[in-house]
Amino acid sequence: MNNTLTKWDVLISGESRMLWTFLVSTILKGRYGPNMNDPGALFFVLMAGLAGTMTLIYFPVRLFLTATARSRRLKLLQRIRKLRDELGQPLES
Repeated sequence: MNNTLTKWDVLISGESRMLWTFLVSTILKGRYGPNMNDPGALFFVLMAGLAGTMTLIYFPVRLFLTATARSRRLKLLQRIRKLRDELGQPLES
């Protein structure tokens, strides 16, 4: 890349100059995104797939297991209370 600045380049800030250079090079080269052969793109696709899988499979299973565990705990608590009440009453002969 050429490091010499024109009169117009001096008038804009460094960030704007970098953005302008990027946009011009992108439009002129006809590239609109990163190269899919880049290892970073593969990593992103794998992570997005893992996140999608967790959303579709893990969370509903986790919610179901939590709900059934609470149900089991509630039934066990009710059974314990019932047994305590029975123990508190005198035995009938």
